[in-house]
Amino acid sequence: MKLSLTQQALLLCAVTLLTSGIALVWFGNDARALVVAVTVSVAMAAFGVRILFSTIRSLNNLRSRVDEIAKGNYDVITPVRGIGEIERLSEAFNVMAFRLKHHERNLTHKAYQAAVLKEISERITASLDESEAVEIIAGSLGKVVPYSIVSYLTIRPNGTAFLKCHIEESVNKAFSEETKRILFCAFAALKGSALTDEQIEKTICFGAFFDEETKSSVRSHFSLPVYVNGALTGIITVASATPNLYKEDEVGILYAVTEQAGATISKMKDLIAEESNKTHSMLSSINEGLIMVTTKQKISIINEKAKAIIGIMHRDRPSLLDVIQALYGKFDFRGATDRVLASKRTESFQEFTAGASVYKIIANPVKEKDGDVIGVVFVFSDITKEKEVDRMKTEFISITSHQLRTPLSSMKWFLEMLLNNDAGEMPEKQRGIVNDVYTSNERIITLVNDLLDVSRIEAGKMQNEPTPTNLIEFLKSMLPEAQQQFKKRNQVFEFHRPDTLPRVMVDPKLVWQVLSNLLSNASKYTPENGKISFDLSLHNDAVLCTVTDNGFGIPEFQQHRIFEKFFRADNTAKMEGTGLGMHIAQQITEAMGGRLWFESSEGKGTTFYLSLPISNGAQKQEKSVQARGENDILPAL
Repeated sequence: MKLSLTQQALLLCAVTLLTSGIALVWFGNDARALVVAVTVSVAMAAFGVRILFSTIRSLNNLRSRVDEIAKGNYDVITPVRGIGEIERLSEAFNVMAFRLKHHERNLTHKAYQAAVLKEISERITASLDESEAVEIIAGSLGKVVPYSIVSYLTIRPNGTAFLKCHIEESVNKAFSEETKRILFCAFAALKGSALTDEQIEKTICFGAFFDEETKSSVRSHFSLPVYVNGALTGIITVASATPNLYKEDEVGILYAVTEQAGATISKMKDLIAEESNKTHSMLSSINEGLIMVTTKQKISIINEKAKAIIGIMHRDRPSLLDVIQALYGKFDFRGATDRVLASKRTESFQEFTAGASVYKIIANPVKEKDGDVIGVVFVFSDITKEKEVDRMKTEFISITSHQLRTPLSSMKWFLEMLLNNDAGEMPEKQRGIVNDVYTSNERIITLVNDLLDVSRIEAGKMQNEPTPTNLIEFLKSMLPEAQQQFKKRNQVFEFHRPDTLPRVMVDPKLVWQVLSNLLSNASKYTPENGKISFDLSLHNDAVLCTVTDNGFGIPEFQQHRIFEKFFRADNTAKMEGTGLGMHIAQQITEAMGGRLWFESSEGKGTTFYLSLPISNGAQKQEKSVQARGENDILPAL
C-alpha cells in the first residue's frame, strides 16, 4: 500500500512521538539507550523536514506553472514524480494547460475566420469583385501559419489570370519559381487544363528581396482553391523552406475558411444580383429620366429613359464623360453636379429640349443617415404636354384679356362721367353705389393688365429698353405717387439714400413697375400705423434697393412659393390682390439682369431686396426668363 505525502508526514510524526515516549519511560536510567532513542527521533525529524521541503518545492513549481499559464504559455510541462496529492495536482495542471492551449487555438482560428469573412463581406459588397476574396485570404495567412512565400492566382471571368507573390522570408528566385510551378500544377489539376502565358496578364512580386545566396528549397507547401458559385475564382499556394511545417488541422481550418468565404460571396452576389434586377426593373418602368452621379464623379445609376433622352442608347454602361459630351451645349451637367454637391440641397435648372420634347431638370442630393452626401440624382421630367397646355392657356388668357380691356375701359370712362356729374347731379346714395362699381371695375382692370403682362413675358414680348438712369432723381419723382397710399393708412414711410449713385443701365418704367409693386405690397400687408422704409445703397457693382416693413410676414413653409403665379400666403389670402404681382416683378427683374429675393419672419415683417447691375451691356431687346424655382431664393447680401 502506497501512502500520500500527507499520510506519510502524519505517520512519521506519530512514530517519532511514540519512540520518544518509549525511550523516556523505558530507558530513562540508561544513558546509552536514551542516546540511541534520541538519535532515532532526530533522524525521523530530519526525514520529516525533507518531506516538508519537498512539498514546498512542488508547490513552488505549481505556482510557477500557474504564472506561465496566466501569461498564455501552455507549453511548460509540470514534472510528475511519485504519487500523491501534489503529483495528482501536477497531472491536473498539465491536462488543464493542454485543454486551454487547444481551446485558445480554436478561438484564434474562429476569430481569424470571422475577421476574414467580415473583410470579404465589406470589400465585396463595395466592389462586387470576388477576386478580392483571394487577396484578403492570402494577405491574412500570416496570422495562422508561417511561410516563406505565398503565391496566389486570381482568375477573371474572361479567362485571364493575375498572379501575385508575397515574399515573407528572403529566398532565391528558384524557390519562387518552384512555388509558381506548384500553383500552376494545382490549377491544371482542378481545371483540367493548364494556363498559357497569354492568359496571365501580369505577375507582381512584393515583400522581401530575393537572396541568391540562400540555397533553400521548398520543403513544405499546400494549396487552397477558392470557389464562388461553383466556379474556380483563385488558387493560393503557401510554401516554406522548413520541412514538415504544416499540420493537417491547420490546413483544414484554412480550407474551411476558403470554403465559407466562397459560400458567403456566392450568397452576397446572388442577393446583390436579385436586388439589382429589381432596381433595374423599377428604373426601367419609370417614365422619367434618372441619372445618379457619385461624389467620385462616376455614373452609378442611369435608366433607359435617361439614355434615350440624351441620345446614348448605344452605350451599355455610359461614363460621366459620355453624359457630359451628349449634353454639351444644351445643359452643363458637370456644373450642375458640382452645384448640388456644394449646396447640399435640391436644385432646379432650366428646361432642356430634346427633339420635339421639353424636359424639366431637378437634381437632389443623395444623403446617408448621418447626413453625408454620397451623390446627386438628376430627374428629367417630360413636360411637353404641360408646356402645350400652358401655351394654350396663355393664349386664351391673352385673347380674353384683350377682349375684356376695351369694355372695361369704356365702363371706366362712363363711370368717371357719372362721378364728375357730367350727366347731371346724383343723389349721395347713388353716388356711393357708382363709386363702389368704379372701384370694382378698377380691380378688374388691374387683374387684366397683370394677365396681359404675364402673357407678354411668357411669349417673350416684354419690351426692355435700358438707358443710363439716375435712380435717385427718378425715384424722387415717382415716390409721391406711392406715398398717397401710406398716408391713407397712417403708415410711417422713410426713404434713405446716399447723396450720389452711379447711373444704372435699366428701363426706368420696368424698375418702377417692380418697386411700386413692392411698396404697394408693403403698405397693403402692414397694419395701420405701421412702418415702411425704402433704402438705396451701392453694393459691389450693383445698386441695392431694399423695402422693409413690420407687417404680417410670410409663413416659412410657404416662402418657397412666393414667386409662383396666383399664389397667396395663408395669412393674407382674404386680402385684396391677384397673386400675380410678385411673379411679374421677378420676371422683369431677371429680364433686366438683376436679382430679387427676400427675408421674412411671420408676425414680424418682410424685407425685399432688388439688386440692379450698374452696367450690364444690355441693349434694346425682347426677353423672357423662366421663373426661378424653390431653390433659387438668394440670401441677403
